[in-house]
Amino acid sequence: MSWALGPGPGLHPVRAVYLSALLVGVVGIGLMNAWIERGQSTARIRAVIPLNTAAMAWGSVAAVELLVVDPALGRWLVYLRTALSYVAVVAFVYFGTVYSGRSTSLRRPFNAVFLCGMTAGFLGLVTQPWLGLHFDPLVRSTDPFPYYRTGFGPLWQLSFLWSYLGIGVSLYYLAELVATSKHRPGRPLVVYVAGMVLGLVPGAVTFVGAVPTLPGYDHTVLGLSVVSVTTCVGAWLGMVEIAPISRDRLLETTGDGLVICDDDGTVVDHNGEARAFFSVEGSAVGSPLSTVAPALASVLDGGTASGSTAEFTDDGRRYSVVVSPVSDGGTVAGSALLIRDVTERTENRRELRRQNEQLDEFASSVSHHLRNPLQVAAGQTELARERIGASPPADVEMDRLDDLDGALERMTAIISDLRTLAEQGKSVESTEPVAFEAAVRTAWSHVDTGAASLSVENDGTIAADRSRLLSVLENLSRNAVEHGSTGPGSQARQDGVESGPADGRDCESLTVTVRLTDDGFVFEDDGRGIDADHEQLFDYGYTTSSEGTGLGLRIVETMAESHGWSIRVDPEYDGARFVVSGAVTSVEPAGVSAAGEGRRGI
Repeated sequence: MSWALGPGPGLHPVRAVYLSALLVGVVGIGLMNAWIERGQSTARIRAVIPLNTAAMAWGSVAAVELLVVDPALGRWLVYLRTALSYVAVVAFVYFGTVYSGRSTSLRRPFNAVFLCGMTAGFLGLVTQPWLGLHFDPLVRSTDPFPYYRTGFGPLWQLSFLWSYLGIGVSLYYLAELVATSKHRPGRPLVVYVAGMVLGLVPGAVTFVGAVPTLPGYDHTVLGLSVVSVTTCVGAWLGMVEIAPISRDRLLETTGDGLVICDDDGTVVDHNGEARAFFSVEGSAVGSPLSTVAPALASVLDGGTASGSTAEFTDDGRRYSVVVSPVSDGGTVAGSALLIRDVTERTENRRELRRQNEQLDEFASSVSHHLRNPLQVAAGQTELARERIGASPPADVEMDRLDDLDGALERMTAIISDLRTLAEQGKSVESTEPVAFEAAVRTAWSHVDTGAASLSVENDGTIAADRSRLLSVLENLSRNAVEHGSTGPGSQARQDGVESGPADGRDCESLTVTVRLTDDGFVFEDDGRGIDADHEQLFDYGYTTSSEGTGLGLRIVETMAESHGWSIRVDPEYDGARFVVSGAVTSVEPAGVSAAGEGRRGI
């Protein structure tokens, strides 16, 4: 048996053209592979490496086949070249499937049918020496130089049609990716898809008619040259970026584990952080989630609703899993599992709960132990007043008793406010839709509002803890009445502001207006405004009056923040306006409130 290759100096021009085309294809695809390997590309881009490798091997064997003189060796090279063509087609379909985000599971009908057809054609190739169902015939030709002419047997025709079916579906996937992409550059992918389509033309020409240069030769392999050129052009245009690159980069840099499964529970994709939960080394793509990560599979099997969160423990760590649906054309095609380590958060929550309990116990203890001495002091003061009588001696200063009463009342108010902070300053565990207008009017009725009037502009619901919402509204109402008006007993009068008109308004007819917004509510009054420092207004103990505790607005802010809300003062408003935001509300129109409705005593 001669293993010699054809002579170089006398290389036939047709053979030289074919060899040059094959060499261009092999070298071009090899360079593309090296580019991808060194470019730290995403998993979807790297799915083209098996295709490129199979194509390089296919082209290399075809080139050697054209140079071989020995007929027996040439026949085996035909078999090997054809086998590599099967591998290349399967690798192309795999690339199109992975690159477009489809499932590679064999339980998917298209994947199963396609592989069955390709397997039948490959078995025809293996059994060719005995059954002759693949090449019909396979003969040695010497014109214009020695090569094998292949006939089209039934299994060859089946595999050819099946190959083009799989390639066509994959091209459809890629074309759909271009059509539906909003954030990825489409030009490189268009070039790549066009190159793939043109690369299929030589094989189609072989099937439908004889080629004058080498009749009976399988020209499909020459499509590699077209594919390699367009691949390199696509890469030059940014083909490495045409994968779902933004999603993949986010997937790899999110810091949390992310696993994508199809509707059968098969892993379609995952990031590096998710590998810690797998029982297999390396990639788990294509494996059932129940096999490689039973703990994660139990979350899906447990019927966790989309968007909800479940937790599980693994190796002493606590993890939360958020399950979200993955849609394909409006149909739910699978699930995405976002896995986050919440061990520290759980421990912090437990520690915070413990500290809150200690704070609650401390506040209860302080309240309990101070109330009795205060009551004793108040009783002794009252007894002293009774003994002195209505006409005190000249050397007795009754103002001292008045000061003592004021101090005792202030201490009682501070203890009450501290108790409120301790009890209601904790984070709200659960909320419910609360009828907003009804809550406002209830809170208003709990406060001595004097001549002030209330107007609620609209109605709806707000997600809140009703008790704490009432406390917020009560404190805002009390603040408005005490600091906004100048009626008898108001804080403004105590601060030295005379009653009567101010800026054209009757200050004793203070109007408080409350309205629900898309993300909270606004509480405002048309009183004298806020003279205090807005930045310090919510600080603990900050007050502009010797009579105040400095805790009222601090309680408001604390209870707002316990809901996850925020509160601020509008400095531009001519009056006092508090804006609460960050709440979940449902706003609907309400009837206009009558003036004075909701006043205490009406």
